[in-house]
Amino acid sequence: MTLEPVIRFLDRYDLPWVLLALMTWLAILLTCSRKEFWRGLPVGLWTMVIGGALEQFFIHHKFWAEDFIMIKIGELDLFLIIGPFFTIGVLLVRFLPESRWGKFLAVLAWSGFATLIEMGAIKFGFLDYHPVKWGMEFSIATYYLALMSALGFYFSLYDRPKAYL
Repeated sequence: MTLEPVIRFLDRYDLPWVLLALMTWLAILLTCSRKEFWRGLPVGLWTMVIGGALEQFFIHHKFWAEDFIMIKIGELDLFLIIGPFFTIGVLLVRFLPESRWGKFLAVLAWSGFATLIEMGAIKFGFLDYHPVKWGMEFSIATYYLALMSALGFYFSLYDRPKAYL
């Protein structure tokens, strides 16, 4: 079985990022209650902003290039921002372990998952790395740091120490 017909269809209608957004939102709908969604919403918004800013920077400096943009926001597709960037933030908080090592490994796992999404986009021809400037190891490290900042944001919102009198 070849993926060529699927790729041609997505290419013709500029749909790859829309499809990815739908798949990631489906993951939220299947795994989060309304309460969990609202608790993770600020972190999802944070990862949207941080992810969008990082992508803009990397595209502007030609570390990689994205194709098939339907609704352009800067040099990104809107559906990339409201899809996987948002979803990974919400799901990170949704499935966050209690232990410190668990949190470390969870952020590492979500970073790896985000990098796998990138690898899929490269395989389908929707994203291209500049081979000299960027590689998979840089993606994992960048996602890791961005998701750690999201956890810092999350804990600053929800784990505030009690005020001293």
